[in-house]
Amino acid sequence: MIGRSEFRFPAVHSYQVAKTIVEEKREPIRVEPYKPLNFAVHVPLKGLAEEGKITICGPKSRINVGTATCGRAAGALEVYNNLKKRDWNGKAGVYKVGCLGGCYAEPLVNVRTPDGKYYFYGNIDTNSFWRIIKTAEEPPGSKTSPYLWAIAQERKPGIFRGIQDLELIKVLNLGFSEFFQPQVRRISGRCGLLDPESITEYAAMGGYLALEKALFTLKRRTIIDMIRASGLRGRGGAGFPTGEKWDIAYQSSDPVRYVIANADEGDPGAYMDRALLESDPHSVLEGLMIAALAVGASQAYIFVRHEYPLAVQLLRKAIASARKVFFLGKNIMGSNFSLTITLVESGGAFVCGEETSMLQVMQGKRGESQLRPPYPANRGFHDHPTVINNVETFANIPWIILNGAETFREAGTEKSPGTKIFCLAGDIKRMGFIEVPLGTSTQVLVEKIGAVDKESIKALQIGGPSGGIVPYQDFPLDYETVASTGAIMGSGGLVPLGKNRCMVDMARHMTNFMSSESCGKCSICRGGLLELEARLLVLTIGKGYKGIVEEIEELSKTIPQVSLCGLGQTATNPVITTITYFRDEYEAHVKGKCPAVACRPLIDFEIILPCKECKACYQVCPTEAVKMRGGKTERFIVDPERCIKCWACYETCPFNSIRITSEEFAWKN
Repeated sequence: MIGRSEFRFPAVHSYQVAKTIVEEKREPIRVEPYKPLNFAVHVPLKGLAEEGKITICGPKSRINVGTATCGRAAGALEVYNNLKKRDWNGKAGVYKVGCLGGCYAEPLVNVRTPDGKYYFYGNIDTNSFWRIIKTAEEPPGSKTSPYLWAIAQERKPGIFRGIQDLELIKVLNLGFSEFFQPQVRRISGRCGLLDPESITEYAAMGGYLALEKALFTLKRRTIIDMIRASGLRGRGGAGFPTGEKWDIAYQSSDPVRYVIANADEGDPGAYMDRALLESDPHSVLEGLMIAALAVGASQAYIFVRHEYPLAVQLLRKAIASARKVFFLGKNIMGSNFSLTITLVESGGAFVCGEETSMLQVMQGKRGESQLRPPYPANRGFHDHPTVINNVETFANIPWIILNGAETFREAGTEKSPGTKIFCLAGDIKRMGFIEVPLGTSTQVLVEKIGAVDKESIKALQIGGPSGGIVPYQDFPLDYETVASTGAIMGSGGLVPLGKNRCMVDMARHMTNFMSSESCGKCSICRGGLLELEARLLVLTIGKGYKGIVEEIEELSKTIPQVSLCGLGQTATNPVITTITYFRDEYEAHVKGKCPAVACRPLIDFEIILPCKECKACYQVCPTEAVKMRGGKTERFIVDPERCIKCWACYETCPFNSIRITSEEFAWKN
């Protein structure tokens, strides 16, 4: 089946952006007081579900075009507009949906026909429109198309809650099936299959049943105990038990409590939060509502990156539609529970994803980390108990409420239960947004889902720029195992790195990012990371000296010990892990060599046999570095003293007669 279910103080900049937003009233940090709409009573959940079922499993074909950010980058909006403007004569409807997960295959379109079959089309272009149209108007039968990758059938026609309710009946693109087969899509199962702007479709797929159960069947204490028993750990990076955090706020004597969803996702290569918010925003809202109910909060916030305009737009619509049917505001669903959710846009600084920095920005201050304890669950926003969890964590809550703690534990490991969303990127063939049980081996993710040969991968970058870089081998991806390697799980970025990647340069690149994002409050973090980056740069340009590796090692271990927040405490993880596992590459750089032949100042170009003496390299060289060597054997060589490493000769040679080396190459007249 397809699935089983050079600016160094950006924090100042982010504060200025937030301040400007408030002053210009373009995006106030607090929304206007809630004003009930002209409804006498809330709309019953069952009625919403029945309405949504008509569009999801109705009598006419449904064409879903993936228009999340990844799809739009590949041209999905053009696809949608072309299909939307067609006169379907009542035979089909065209819908914008989110990310199905296979970002490598964008633009993605899936067509549901009235008989409950789903036709999945990948990498579509204008040549595939006619086939999609034909499928929607009349199922193709035995006819196939290079764009048609898979056909699935609803297990029970007319009942559809997500991809887990589909059974694969025909595979036409093996890679597409291999991408989904190892996944268990519990919280991402609706992504790419429902309209993220439609609360009715969310209800038809089981949405808000967990909120209804929590409101009218469960006690607040029971909800917290259930989350605690599930073993759900925060999916934002540290992996702190969610139930314990909630319990701290619940037991506070302070009657004012807050709940905040942290959507300030800043890790390069990670887009789990964005994908969820663009594809299934109501699932996050529902989890946030249940959390607020459990801890006794009447005000909740979503702190989202300013760089996620589509996510912000869809969140606003989701909040508005929930208010319209009295799922938000006063007396939710006719209960005595009231809640207001406010959207706050971050200015974009990476450090603002750290919870204490985030709270500072939300209170109109500069985004700087604060000393802990006290932790936010004890004293946070405006000095009141504040529960802060990331988007993925909240999206897990409805699933647990509906299915139970023990069922949640059926996936994952004893200490790391449940599933985890990862974003696969890097030197692989199939990149995307995937959900697998915690404890799934790296081999499954990299080789089966990512579709690369293990011999081509050198290392894995785990957990973003502050996670770590470890050698590629088969090990389970759970919190304890990843921590034992010296890395951290982070929010879920996973980047396989090929053999041609220089570990020293990768560490320098990560350190550059972290030093740029340091808020500057801790001088050792701000200044230390700059010093660390400078020393790594010395190595990559071939100016290394005896003892520099030891200096780098000592500095990278000192910075975390005296830094205030998580940014400084984890910023040197890429350096520490690469020195630990790839020390030979550091030592080679001291000698002026780059084993990966990636650092330009340390490489040379050598003309080898069979050189046909076509003079192509000689003609394109801008510095006359390509010349004829005299002596008994006259042939072309590259003078390293003149070579500026522009790669023109290498890229021009039609006979592959130029080799890149990182050895001392002496040429003689």
